[in-house]
Amino acid sequence: MNKIEHRVEPRFTTQDSIIMLVDHQSGTINWVKSLPVATVIASCRVLTRMATSYDMPLVLTTTMEEVVGPTIPDIQSLAGDAYNNRYKRGGQLSCWDDDALRAGVEKLGRKNIILAGLTTDICLFWAARDGLKLGYNIMVVADACGTMASLGDQLTYDRLRDLGAVVTVTNQVVTELVDNFGTPEGQKAQAIMGDEIISKLGQ
Repeated sequence: MNKIEHRVEPRFTTQDSIIMLVDHQSGTINWVKSLPVATVIASCRVLTRMATSYDMPLVLTTTMEEVVGPTIPDIQSLAGDAYNNRYKRGGQLSCWDDDALRAGVEKLGRKNIILAGLTTDICLFWAARDGLKLGYNIMVVADACGTMASLGDQLTYDRLRDLGAVVTVTNQVVTELVDNFGTPEGQKAQAIMGDEIISKLGQ
C-alpha cells in the first residue's frame, strides 16, 4: 500500500510576509453574497490592523475606480499611508499585470503573501494564480473574500488549492503570525481579535 505523503507548509511570520488586499472597493463589496458583508469587512479590518501593528508591508490595489469606487472606508481609515500609496489600475483583471505593483512587491523582498480580494472568482483568483506563477507563497484568507454565490467561492478555492495556494481564515492567519498571546507582542494581536471579532459575536 502506498504511503500518503503530507507536505509541511512553511510558517508565515510577521518578518517575512506581506498582506495584500486586492480591490476591496465600494462597488465590489456590494457584490458579495457568498458571505455576510460584515464578516468580510471585519476580516479586512483585522488584516489591516495586523499589518500596521506589526510593521508588515500592506499592499492595496483598486481597479477602475471611476466605475467601481474607492477602497472601502474601513481600510482607508486604518491604513491611510497604504491607501494613499495604493496601486490603481485600469481594466486588467490580474493586479500583477500592473508593472508598478509587480515591481513594488518584488522590491519588498518577501516571498510570503497573505492575500484577500474581491471578488473571489475574478480579481482574487487571478491575483493568487499569477502570484504563484511568479514564485510567491500564497495564503488566501477566505473570510476576507467573497463573490455573488457560494459556488464561486468553492470552485475558486478548489482550483487555487490544486495550484498550490493555502486557503484559510483570519483567525488562523493571526495565530500563525503570532503564536503566543502571553507575550506583549501576542497581546497586541489578541486585542485586535477582541476588538474586531470577539466583541461583535452575537450582535
